[in-house]
Order: sequence, then structure tokens, then C-alpha cells
Amino acid sequence: MPEGDNTPLSFVKDAFRFCWNRLANVLQITEMFPAAYEAAQDAYKNVDICFTIRSDKDLDYTGPIAQNAKADRSLTGLASNKIEIIQIKVQSDQNLDWQIVWWKSDAANYDGTDMDLNAWCGWNLLGAAAGEQIAGAAQYYYDSGIISKQYEDLDGTFELHQGVINRNLVSKVAGATGEIVVEVEYKPRA
Repeated sequence: MPEGDNTPLSFVKDAFRFCWNRLANVLQITEMFPAAYEAAQDAYKNVDICFTIRSDKDLDYTGPIAQNAKADRSLTGLASNKIEIIQIKVQSDQNLDWQIVWWKSDAANYDGTDMDLNAWCGWNLLGAAAGEQIAGAAQYYYDSGIISKQYEDLDGTFELHQGVINRNLVSKVAGATGEIVVEVEYKPRA
């Protein structure tokens, strides 16, 4: 087969020359400006990757919650057993005072009375005054803003053990008129 401009061999040779020239240029740049090249590579290492885990309005927190009562759930699917919670968002049909409580284990039924087994991690309050609607209709939105809460699942099950406490005088109702979704943004930590 004669070699011409349209043969596969000619195409491969041109592609090889192109890649070889590009590689030579990169090597030349890294030798001339090594600090700039290393800084560019380090920039990729400093990027924080954030994840989101959220409850399901049809499966989680579907029952009534009286004043100062609590409902617990373990949300599965964490990217790591050690995380830093950076933001909490709540969507709710009712405008109530929500307190989100964190447990490091559900082995003692979340808040067991034995303090040696109780793995309480802390809580965050999202008050009714913070709940906002869009155009005065539909669900209420709550946003914690940026926070930093260290969390570790001591069970090693990649679960976020959390509870929702109703701190309002009005009870949360059950079913479709009392739906609530808790969304947690987090990043893995060492």
C-alpha cells in the first residue's frame, strides 16, 4: 500500500509528532517555571468536595411530633464515617421551631439513659422566625448558614444518626400536611 496523505500510517505519524511536540512544550515550561507548575498542580489538591444527604419526606419523620418530642432517623449513604457538617437546610409544611440533634451511634436507641452508651454529638436550632416561604405560599425553608460540626459514626455504618425535635407550642401533624425534609451538606475528614 503506497504511503500518501490519506493512509492510516501517515495519520499515526502526524498524531505522534503532535503529541511529542506538546509533551516537549510542557516539559520545557516545567523546567523554566517549576514553581508555577507546582502551584497549579497543588490548586487541585486544595479543592473541598462537599456531599449532601437528605431525609425522605415520605419515609422519614412522617408521624406527629408534639412540643419538645423527638423523632430519630439514621440516614444511610455517608461518604465517610468521619465528616464535618457544614450546612443544614430544612423544608417543612409547617412553620415550627426545629431543633436538629446529632448522635454518633444508634446502639443505645439514640438517646439512651446510660451516659456511657449515649453518643450525643450536639444540636442546631432552626427557629420559626428563620422559616421563609416563597411568595407567601407552599413550604417553609430554613437555612443554618455555614457551620462547622465534627461528626463521627461510631457504629462504622456510614450513617448520619439524627433526630428532629419540635420546640414549638404547636405540634407537628402527621401525613402530607406535616411533611419535613432535612438536608445536610458535609465534607469527609480524616
